[in-house]
Amino acid sequence: MSDVRTRLEATTGDALLVTRRRAAQDRGLLVGTAVLLLATLVLTLAVPRLVERTADLAVRETIQAAGRDADLVTHPVMDPLTLEPPDPRDGGYEAATWLESTLGADTHEPVAQVVAAVGVLSTPVGEFGASLVHVGTPGQDEPVVRWVAGTPPVPVPAAEHMATRQDHDLVRRVEVGLSAAAAAELGITLADGPLTGERIGPGRTDHVVVTGLYEPVDPQAAIWQEHAGLLAAVTARPGMPVPVHVAAYVPYENVPDMLHLTGRRAVTISARAAVDTEGMSVADAHRLVDRVEQLSAQTGRLSTRLPEVVTAFDTRMSAARAQASLVLTGVAATAALCLVLAASLLVGRRRELVVAERARGASIASVAFRGLLESVPVVVVVAALAAGLVGWWLPGHASPVLLAVVVVLVAALAPAVLAAGVAASATSGRRTPADRRDRAAQRARLGARRLVVEGLVVALAVAAVVSLTGRGLLPLASGEVDPLLSAAPVLLAAAAALVVVRVSPAVVRAAGRGAVRSRGLAAPLAVARAHGATTAVVPLLAVTVAVALVVLCGTLVHSVRTGQQAAATQLVGAHVRIDGPLGTYGSEDLVDRLAASAGVTASATGAQISKRSFGENTFLKATLLVVDAAELAEVRRAVGLPDLPGLATLGEPGPDGTVPALVGAELLERAHLDGTGVVVGAVDAEVLLDVRGTTDLPPDPGAPRLDARAVSTGGGGDSADDDGVVVVDRRVLAAVADQRPSVDRLWLAGPGAVAAVEAADIAPPATSGLVVTTRDGWHRAWSQSPLPEAMVALLLSAVGVLAALSVLALVLVVVATARERGRTLSALRTLGLDARTARWATLGELAPLVLGGLLGGAGIGLGLPALLGGALGLQQLTAEPGAATVATTWWPVAAAVAALAVALVVAVLTEQAVRRRDRLGEVLRVGER
Repeated sequence: MSDVRTRLEATTGDALLVTRRRAAQDRGLLVGTAVLLLATLVLTLAVPRLVERTADLAVRETIQAAGRDADLVTHPVMDPLTLEPPDPRDGGYEAATWLESTLGADTHEPVAQVVAAVGVLSTPVGEFGASLVHVGTPGQDEPVVRWVAGTPPVPVPAAEHMATRQDHDLVRRVEVGLSAAAAAELGITLADGPLTGERIGPGRTDHVVVTGLYEPVDPQAAIWQEHAGLLAAVTARPGMPVPVHVAAYVPYENVPDMLHLTGRRAVTISARAAVDTEGMSVADAHRLVDRVEQLSAQTGRLSTRLPEVVTAFDTRMSAARAQASLVLTGVAATAALCLVLAASLLVGRRRELVVAERARGASIASVAFRGLLESVPVVVVVAALAAGLVGWWLPGHASPVLLAVVVVLVAALAPAVLAAGVAASATSGRRTPADRRDRAAQRARLGARRLVVEGLVVALAVAAVVSLTGRGLLPLASGEVDPLLSAAPVLLAAAAALVVVRVSPAVVRAAGRGAVRSRGLAAPLAVARAHGATTAVVPLLAVTVAVALVVLCGTLVHSVRTGQQAAATQLVGAHVRIDGPLGTYGSEDLVDRLAASAGVTASATGAQISKRSFGENTFLKATLLVVDAAELAEVRRAVGLPDLPGLATLGEPGPDGTVPALVGAELLERAHLDGTGVVVGAVDAEVLLDVRGTTDLPPDPGAPRLDARAVSTGGGGDSADDDGVVVVDRRVLAAVADQRPSVDRLWLAGPGAVAAVEAADIAPPATSGLVVTTRDGWHRAWSQSPLPEAMVALLLSAVGVLAALSVLALVLVVVATARERGRTLSALRTLGLDARTARWATLGELAPLVLGGLLGGAGIGLGLPALLGGALGLQQLTAEPGAATVATTWWPVAAAVAALAVALVVAVLTEQAVRRRDRLGEVLRVGER
């Protein structure tokens, strides 16, 4: 026990006094190290929280962009005794009340709706399509409309109802209201009294009587969002024999009249509620999805695509978290290496003191204890300060602490470990064998140990790359990212640094053979100094990791930006595309006017029909894409899309009774057909195809989405379950088989396409049914959404931080080796060494470090994205159909070169500042310093 106490006292005695004195002497370096540690910890703790805050913003935007798909819809339940549907007048309100009571905390106020389509009405002002709609909210007391003309609709007298039930030849009627905007478009004034619209039904005539015109009290209220026809006339759907359609408002008291006129089976009853995204977090979204799925499974009355939307978002967010972790790991590793260099500088300043202590009998444990006593309190205070700053700045989000813990351990242990190493090497007691063979065996053992360590690093790097390629950058079940995967760039950079360390001596020796033949002292001195720097692993590793991450982040930024532009071109397919009922009377004129507009160089129309039978008894389904083939080929060329072989020739007639077509290669192969006698289902009959080749054209996605599903579905569309694509020309199909699908998409190309569409002043989708998408507009909206914009900002910020760390690493190396280099330069100054040659000595010492780090880091930074390909999850940021393309560019390498050039300049200036007080007289008097 006394022996343990004695050893403890020997280890800790006077440690506090010695530590305090040494800390006061090197307080500048300690403060600088603390600032570096504080900045590193703030980054490692704050960036994950910023990513999660961005995730909250992104999930809200995703749900909002999904629109009606994310709404919650419920229907009334059957009466369990009679198995009859509930009273339609109250069923919708019952469904709305249930929705509000179960999910009201997460939704806006639900809207009850009762809808019946009545088809075409014949009126004194012409024919138009109409539907009868009642909308309202539970507990609604105030009127939702303001009557501005005519009189409010009233219920049909009960006696009249009884009469029509007994005499089926009598006319059934319902009184309704019409919006003033729709009435103005249709030319309805009610100046001469109510307007009667007739509907010819099976064996009878029904009357829809417009008694009043109204304006909505709140046009932005949720009750109007589902039925735009209640506010204005809208474009009729394809197949309707009239150009416009309106929705007539049926008051609650008149709903029985609507049922009497249309029949209960023709009425749709439901309630709809939009998700309230105000203040929603990712956890809130998941909780809501779980609740929705549970209710849907238990009751069967709830339907929504919200789970699909959130699942797509989760996939996208997983890639973003992993990419952020990959970048943050590189930054933390570089900063940790800089902390090691700073600790090495600190220990180097105290080397003589540590050696003297060891010579006087101090144990290695006591030396390490003094190092820990100095570093641990500083690290603890800095860590607490960083945690407090991040908690105050970004409250409410937890962040992974693994990286922060690693950095803290490095900062706390590095000074103690390095000091213990100096003490151990001072009096190690190791003896050099006198026999050459023994010395060779000793060197071989040391070389074998070093080779094992280097092999382990290389094996870890290879394992990380193989794992990354096979599994991708996806979080674990806990939400954390696999450390091996996120550390892949650091491990690869470490492997590259070890290769550079192995190769550098040979390169320096080769340079030395040319340097000895040069005039002057600069070149031989630079090469001589370079020989001593070829085995500095930590500085080289710091520079290599920094350069690798700079090039990697720059390459990812360039790939994301170019990929987003490519996605916009592929998804939109033109400078402008319009989706919707373009085959109606008014829309046909719109198509012709847009095609003839100035600046529109090419235009093409088309339609897509999914779930078409392909072949005979093959049970395969095809997506039939009916387009203006030659015009579509011209549009694709105008926007830079690759040519599709054979597309422009589909307009040429084929053999009698056949329609020329391009078919997906996989579809043909699965059908075991050779291209002759192929049958495909068209609109309402089968046609015989003349297959003129294969195509890799995917199904047209329609109007590209802006929510996360754009990545998984290529922008939208309902053809994901089909087995392949069949492309035919619209005019040939109409001429040969009299198959005329309604046109529902238009592509416009040319410098004036956007201006032409803007000049056409197309009504919003809610009223016109037409969705206008410009290539530049989609790209702008997608690239500026929270997640892609935040990730690009993070990558660019990482480039700046890593460049600064590379400068810091070189400065620390120069300062740490200043004393040793100063001895040589001081001796040479007595022989006439000038300042210029001294600078060359510094540059020569840094040359292997800078060039090796640049070559190794640039190789890793450029090769890693190309090697991993889709495993980086770039498609989640670009939305490219298929795999994302990794695009290399010059500027990341130029940024790394510029950062190292600045670092060299700063290092040389630092060297001059360190040596500026040296006086030749002191060197001559004192000797080497």
